[in-house]
Amino acid sequence: MKFLSVIFTLFISYGVFSQENPVIMPSQGAYNPSRTKEHDLIHTKLEIKPDWQKQFLYGKAIITFKPHFYPQSSISFDAKGFDIQEVTSKGKALKYNYDRSILKIDLGQIYTRKDTISIQITYVAKPNELPVGGSDAITADKGLYFINPLGNEPDKPQQIWTQGETEANSCWFPTIDSPNQKMTQEIFLTVDAKFITLSNGKLISSKQNSDGTRTDYWKQTKPTAPYLSMIAVGDFKKVVDPTFKDFEVSYYIEPKFEKYALNIYGRTPEMIRYFEKILGVKYQWEKYSQIAVRDYVSGAMENTTATIHGDYIQKDNHQLVDDNDDGVIAHELFHHWFGDLVTCESWSNLPLNEAFANYSEYLWTTHKYGKEEGDLVAYIALNQYLDESKEKQEPLIRFRYFDKEDMFDSHSYAKGGRILHLLRNTVGDEAFFEALKQYLTQYAYKTAEVEDLRLVFEQVTGQDLHWFFDQWFLKAGHPVLQVSHDYNGGKLKLNIKQTQDTTYTPVYRLPLKVLIKFDNEQLTQEIVLDKAQQSFELNVKSTPKMVLLDPDNILVGKIEHQKSQDELIYQFYNAEGIATKLNVLETLTYIPEDDTTFYYPPAEKKIRQLLIDATKDKFWRVRQFAVQKLFDYDGEEFLEVEKALQYRVIHDERSYVRADAILAMKGFQNSQNDKLFRDALSDSSYTVQAAAIEALLASKPSDAVELVLKFDTSTNPSIFAAVANYFAEEASPLRFDWFLNHLKQMKGNDLYQVLGIFGTYIVKSSPEIQLKCLPLLEQIAKNDTQWYVRFAGMQTLSLINEHKEVKALMKEIIASEKDERLQKIYKQFRDI
Repeated sequence: MKFLSVIFTLFISYGVFSQENPVIMPSQGAYNPSRTKEHDLIHTKLEIKPDWQKQFLYGKAIITFKPHFYPQSSISFDAKGFDIQEVTSKGKALKYNYDRSILKIDLGQIYTRKDTISIQITYVAKPNELPVGGSDAITADKGLYFINPLGNEPDKPQQIWTQGETEANSCWFPTIDSPNQKMTQEIFLTVDAKFITLSNGKLISSKQNSDGTRTDYWKQTKPTAPYLSMIAVGDFKKVVDPTFKDFEVSYYIEPKFEKYALNIYGRTPEMIRYFEKILGVKYQWEKYSQIAVRDYVSGAMENTTATIHGDYIQKDNHQLVDDNDDGVIAHELFHHWFGDLVTCESWSNLPLNEAFANYSEYLWTTHKYGKEEGDLVAYIALNQYLDESKEKQEPLIRFRYFDKEDMFDSHSYAKGGRILHLLRNTVGDEAFFEALKQYLTQYAYKTAEVEDLRLVFEQVTGQDLHWFFDQWFLKAGHPVLQVSHDYNGGKLKLNIKQTQDTTYTPVYRLPLKVLIKFDNEQLTQEIVLDKAQQSFELNVKSTPKMVLLDPDNILVGKIEHQKSQDELIYQFYNAEGIATKLNVLETLTYIPEDDTTFYYPPAEKKIRQLLIDATKDKFWRVRQFAVQKLFDYDGEEFLEVEKALQYRVIHDERSYVRADAILAMKGFQNSQNDKLFRDALSDSSYTVQAAAIEALLASKPSDAVELVLKFDTSTNPSIFAAVANYFAEEASPLRFDWFLNHLKQMKGNDLYQVLGIFGTYIVKSSPEIQLKCLPLLEQIAKNDTQWYVRFAGMQTLSLINEHKEVKALMKEIIASEKDERLQKIYKQFRDI
């Protein structure tokens, strides 16, 4: 699974400001073992038919299983919120007990592990009657979702789709809903003939029925975990990739995006070939399909042979100018080796799925787009984890979580991916990929724990790697290295202290590289840290110009290396790593939150020149970062700065850089920039167009109204936001219907982002307009599928709570909210 609640932050690895390292206790929940296997699933056959009006699923499940080891006279299935109509075996009714969660069936006799049993369960699944649950990563857990079921939302298609991870597929079919079970499956899915369906495995047949329905028969012949089963139903166009012949690679997409399907997904065949090559293991499944659905409750999900994406992935060519979604596409595909073929034994071992999928983003990006792009992926991942570590620090493999959903965080994903890269650099490329091959081969169609992975690596390398797995997988936290160096008489002395609190975090064993640069040469030394404080003396010929610990940014931790301004500037110009350059830029322009005066001011000559030079860097992210640091510049050498930004607007190949350069200049009050901004209105990128609109409107041009009216029909969120900001400040009652129509079409994060703009509009509007917006805000705050969007609707209402009608509505929303996260948040509104 890929979850998208990601915030990009720049962390100061080479900071001049040392901060206290927090002491954070790992979770102390009850021990969470692997689920005991009383029985083994073998095969599940489903005959299912959805009821759009009632939002029910009528089903018949034939489940084949056997006792795992000990003789058994009963079996328990997870079955959440069903009406159980009948349970039989060989045509004979069986006794059962059902508490709306667990269906316990009396088998009528004792069976041994040599026996195979089949049970037929006839049931009705009612997912909308289940209590609401979810997490930050997976925002709902009812398993089966009806989208626009009655067809009364004109701008939204009718769809049905499922989301099984972690244990939600038992909301639509009875099963043993645990990752340590594996089964083959058949699904006979009956739907209105106008709809397209997708499920796991191959489509064996489609039968037209006399009542206007059609029954599609999907069959998966290789075993996989129950949480990886899926169905999807809707008005989709199926595009089969013509470039791949080994098996079907296909993309299911809404009709209006059909012509962009190959631009969105078209690198998938190349990814398959690349992953097969580096892993030495062929793709093991019958087909590979990807589908985009509305109102999805997570980022994406690696259902075996049929990945589901949120509809964010559907983009036209203007949006694809900015970026593609190769990262998430690679992530879900890689799961078909790590997660689907070899599955984590328990949710405590989730990084065996997610760390590998996260690492695939780095692998693919480096292979396809080059080392610098890959290094940026790694840099972002490291900082996602470091940012999260300020609030929580857990072992990667953790057995004492409070809720299994807690496992879906930047520890399991981002930190896990970086630790795999660290492992690769510890054992070497050849051993790393040979170990992965053996792991995938040995545990194919089975489950594994972290010790299984360690033992395979030890078998391949001949090394005892317990020290590595213990400190990186089984202990919380990360190393924090306080570093200083000095040169005297041909000797470079390097002083390193591990300053992380060792109450819950170990003193690490760290093999590290040190890059030392002189005027005309450089050398690399390898050192090993294994104590809380160590010094190293290195023989060198002259005073070093640069001393750089971990030059390849492999360490999963922080480095606080005290350096002068001149050393940092030299480092920027002479180090090769993207992470190093970005850290230098951030360090030299850093403003502490509690002190707006103690920093190197960007107007200072050397740093200003560094930023100007950085706008010309060969890598786009460095250019973008420098441009962002020059926003609203008003210091010396102003014309030189402006010229550098103008060049980026005209010539930069990356749309994000062009857009940020426009925004950086929007307050410059130079009428000559007006032409640049107007030319940018026809840029191929919506992001650049939106920046140009914002910059032009900032100067209050005489044709402002004509300008916004050229773009007021755009449905692109960035352009909408630029136009909406103008209309919000204007606060004309004539714009109410415009806001209403656009907001009704928006969803998810896009809607969340723009509700603040709508809030500005209604605060500035008349009481009559404020009351007119209540039905829309009520719909959002009560019924949006994403909890954070519902919260944003509530926040917007709170801006106008001086009205008695608004207070009454807010009380009603609070009373009806079932999500525990929002219930806690809404305690702040008790005094309404």
